[in-house]
Amino acid sequence: MATKKLSLFLLMSTALVPALAAADDILLDPINVTGDVENQHGTVSLSGETLEDLSPREMSDLFAGEASVMSSVIPTGNKTYVNGLDSSMMNVTIDGTLQGDGVFHHATTGMYDPALFKAATIKPGVTAADHGPRANAGSIAYETKDAADLLQEGDNFGGVASLSYDSNSAAFRRDLTLYGRQGAFEYILYGSKATGDDYQDGAGTTYRGSAADLTSFLGKIAYQWDNGYRLEFSGSESQDSGWRQARPNFGDLTTAVFPLFDTKVEQSNYSLTLKNENATGGFSPEFHLGFSSSLLDQGDPVDPSYTRPLWGGEVETWNGKIQNEFLFGNHSLTAGIDFFEQQGTGGAIQGRYTDPALVGGSFGPYSEKTSNVGIFAQMRSELSDVFSLSYGLRADHQNFTGWDGTKLSDDGFSYNISGSYALSDAVTLEAAYSQVWGGFELGETAIINYSYPWVNYAGMQAQETENLRIGLKVNTGNWDASFALFRTDAENIRTRNSADQASASNIVTEGVDAALGYSFASGYLRGTYSYADVTQDGQISTTTNYYAAQPMGHILAIQGAFDVATDWRVGGTAEAALSLDLANVTLPGYEVVNLFAEYKPARVQGLTVRAEINNLYDSYYISRATQGSDNGRVLAYGEPGRSLAVTARLAF
Repeated sequence: MATKKLSLFLLMSTALVPALAAADDILLDPINVTGDVENQHGTVSLSGETLEDLSPREMSDLFAGEASVMSSVIPTGNKTYVNGLDSSMMNVTIDGTLQGDGVFHHATTGMYDPALFKAATIKPGVTAADHGPRANAGSIAYETKDAADLLQEGDNFGGVASLSYDSNSAAFRRDLTLYGRQGAFEYILYGSKATGDDYQDGAGTTYRGSAADLTSFLGKIAYQWDNGYRLEFSGSESQDSGWRQARPNFGDLTTAVFPLFDTKVEQSNYSLTLKNENATGGFSPEFHLGFSSSLLDQGDPVDPSYTRPLWGGEVETWNGKIQNEFLFGNHSLTAGIDFFEQQGTGGAIQGRYTDPALVGGSFGPYSEKTSNVGIFAQMRSELSDVFSLSYGLRADHQNFTGWDGTKLSDDGFSYNISGSYALSDAVTLEAAYSQVWGGFELGETAIINYSYPWVNYAGMQAQETENLRIGLKVNTGNWDASFALFRTDAENIRTRNSADQASASNIVTEGVDAALGYSFASGYLRGTYSYADVTQDGQISTTTNYYAAQPMGHILAIQGAFDVATDWRVGGTAEAALSLDLANVTLPGYEVVNLFAEYKPARVQGLTVRAEINNLYDSYYISRATQGSDNGRVLAYGEPGRSLAVTARLAF
């Protein structure tokens, strides 16, 4: 095992040796983008060349080079974990629009098409007050593509068409993007369709309900005045309509094989933003209004003799913000007001396949509602050439209504402080701390009163979280390194498997993040390491409680790419997880390597041909972001085995 792990990392590293040796005039080409001071504290920022090298088709591809972020490939069942905490515990936005919580604990908390994104930024733990409400354990911000980013200088119209094929699942994907501008007006239209068969893992097991069936759309229009004000409206839709498992993130139960269901999962997102791109001085206003929807319809079973009750639900979210940035010498103050309203509607669905006698609770639909208004202020200060500080405060007031009409109201304060101090030209000390009042979260909309009536709303308490991070960063020009200790202590996290709505858990994740990278004129190589020890109420959590947090253990990841010639670029990612002791089982370690080669022939302008070998060693492994691997009753989804993927992309 040790030899295999060593060979994995040597393979990725030695592939770059020729380019490293030839780099006489070395230029810094950083992978991570940093901005204000709090961005330095464990921020994962993907954009530009790094995102292009990943060429993500699944959310698991998007974060393949980051050990602290885990996501699986399971259709409609994939989840994203940051330092072991589910994204439902974070403030998640697309183009500034707040995303709703998961409709069902076995389904995805964010079914997005990563090909829509031009940037993804994760801030684990401590976040600024102006990043929004309910950032209990951090924030995730996705930004969709703009026409201005794609148009060549002097062009007013363009497009990109691409076709891709994956040999493992016979998945065929078609993408088309059109964009243009006319004076101050610009637009972009994007559409994608992916279909395929069930995939096989490295051991040759075929997983029912794993076939790709994803349709995505994006539309965006914008107008920018001469004075710098930009008005932008965007809308995106992603829909999966495949035949899926009753529990989409489980392969099967060893004690029962359920039929597949004609499941539909939809993610909708709309955003309206007005801000000044050229603001100077102390007047830099920003206005945002957004709407998002997450829907799950279990659908009819393929077997008409199935009699268990079906389920479905939807969470709709409105959010908005008005803020301004004020400048005072070396200080900037961002202050404003924001709000969100959420409604979750769903429950057991009475249909022609359902025997009412088998419903433990009662048929829906039922609804829960929550609304929040917050005011915030965040100061960012350059106190000297070596000392930067960011500190902020927000106050939130929230109302909550249960399905039975119970009304709750509460308010709280959140504060944060983060700073960096340069010990030398190369070494910087960083520290960050926050206390977050998170309010009340919606329950699982799809199963309100499903197995039993939900009771005791009056005993619910608002979520509260404490976050701490301290570390060092080293940057010597071409080399950069970081090391950090982190801890998040979350209280009153609503329990997923209890009729008592006052039942709650305390979740703690603590551990280490580290990174080492080298950048040069034609490429980069970067390795990350993360260890997250996750407990729930002082114990190692098990499958039933994985939906807010999941043990991760030791994870290592590598991403690298470089130009071997003017028209050739090669690279890849690698991930290794060490064995992990859980309450009832020890999860085995695994290693996986993915390689790519990209060719851009000079004679055919705009053409890119990309070939990938994913899971090079054909390893059988279960991602640490997958539920059920610790449970003898569950056939947990293994990740796809070796595959060859080919993509042809033509920009015109």
